[in-house]
Amino acid sequence: MNKFFTLLSITFLSSCVSVQKYNAHIDEKIDTDKLRKDVDFTKEKLLRKHVDIDLYYSKETIANRLDSFKNTIQQPMKPNDFSRELSKVVSSFGHGHTVVTSFSRKITKETKKKYKDSKGPMNLLEFKSLDNHLYLNKNNSKDSTLVLQAEILSINGIKFQDYYNLYNNYRKGDGYITTLSKYMYGNSYLRFVSNEIGVQDSIFISFQKNDSVFTKIVKREYKEKKDKSFKKNSLDTIQKKSNEEQKFAKLSKEQKLKRKQLLDHKKKVKKYFAYSSFSKEYQREISFPDKNDSTTVVLKIKTFSLGNSKKAYPFIFDSINKLNVKNLILDVRNNGGGYVRDANYLYSFLTTRNQRQAVMTDKMRVNSKFGLMKNYFQSFGVIGNTLGLPLAIYKYSESIIKTKKEKDGYYYKVTGKKDFLLQPERYKGNLYVLTNGMSYSATSILSAALQNEGKAIFVGEETGGDYNGTVAGSFNDFKLKNSKLKIYYGMIDFKPNTSRDLKGRGIIPNVPIEITFDDVVKRKDTQLDWILSDIKNKH
Repeated sequence: MNKFFTLLSITFLSSCVSVQKYNAHIDEKIDTDKLRKDVDFTKEKLLRKHVDIDLYYSKETIANRLDSFKNTIQQPMKPNDFSRELSKVVSSFGHGHTVVTSFSRKITKETKKKYKDSKGPMNLLEFKSLDNHLYLNKNNSKDSTLVLQAEILSINGIKFQDYYNLYNNYRKGDGYITTLSKYMYGNSYLRFVSNEIGVQDSIFISFQKNDSVFTKIVKREYKEKKDKSFKKNSLDTIQKKSNEEQKFAKLSKEQKLKRKQLLDHKKKVKKYFAYSSFSKEYQREISFPDKNDSTTVVLKIKTFSLGNSKKAYPFIFDSINKLNVKNLILDVRNNGGGYVRDANYLYSFLTTRNQRQAVMTDKMRVNSKFGLMKNYFQSFGVIGNTLGLPLAIYKYSESIIKTKKEKDGYYYKVTGKKDFLLQPERYKGNLYVLTNGMSYSATSILSAALQNEGKAIFVGEETGGDYNGTVAGSFNDFKLKNSKLKIYYGMIDFKPNTSRDLKGRGIIPNVPIEITFDDVVKRKDTQLDWILSDIKNKH
């Protein structure tokens, strides 16, 4: 027994030491020579491993930019400062999925235990950015006095404007696109502040609304403890359930069937529209801009990372067709992408083509014959390769068989028979598509395919993703020896089922309308308003 407690103590202490060592590295300045070696390693790895690294700029230009950056390093830097400056260089190559990581501080098990049943003040709020403005987009705290869409000037004295000046252009979209970066600062500013101030029970936020500047204190919130009346409440719940069962027993067969159908429908709505218990929101939404008109509908898709798409979209479009919708507004603003196959199912209900078609092209460039196989091997790990050996062998074999060498390099066959869809009940009415700079990755692939068909009217901003595709799919990474930073990069050059001569630009809307910060403050959606006005004028 004593040996057990001794071992437990050693494990606990080693855990504390490893956290301290990890956090100490964040604050440690790294010598210039070591940082320069990390830059050289980055250059060697990206030029050799990154598929189509020279899609927008030549390898010589990329090498020169990294060499120029290396020569600017004249003094030691902390890892996250080095990450910021290296990110600006790497993002200039035009591959938005290629990311230089930064470090977030870890907390000890003791601290985790202390705050187990609580949410920190910054976890209760959702911030969004637009250019050099930061605002409160969502308030999940109990403090109802916090003003949504109010501009945030600082948290605990750390000014957002100072952060913005430091980090401006650290993340960009694909190619030569400039619309994505202005949306990237909300979450990254929160991470920056968290690293600076550590775990806090309360924070001071300086807000500005119109001409008024004011400060609010946001406090940590704990789960409510069950009080003595819990038992009574439980008994009340049991009694209520019993009463409902008695009422149900008195219903006729037809009434019982209708009630069952209604409950089943509600379950399907929750499942297929992807209700999130955390955010208390649906990730797929149908709404009616005019409550008196069911023929104009907004279908908002917030992400393509949900799954259930094979059943979700038939369910959604069955509802749309039953409503006899004449004007469908597909809102993919702020949809950063996800699974291309998810976007493909949505596309199959919107395409005008009368033959089986996938949203993506059949084969896509990869860097080598065995690159994907090696990546699967690394991602499965020792345990996965041992316990999941049959699956591992299948994935390895599939990646090798599907990768073929052609004149200009290696290509991986992405699509299969199940990806070529032809829906019998496609949507055939008027179609509008709302996009902005955060419409990215799989969202851009979907948008390119739809714009190519010429049916949809695109309104809003140029997408952050390239019309001609993006390097993403399966991801790999490498670690820089001295700064310990990781750089993630895509391994497949994903392409939509179309292409155009204009290089390095996103899906450019037919009607370009930019949302201003004044629009945000006044909660005006000028992009949607234009569409509703256009629908009205055409009637």
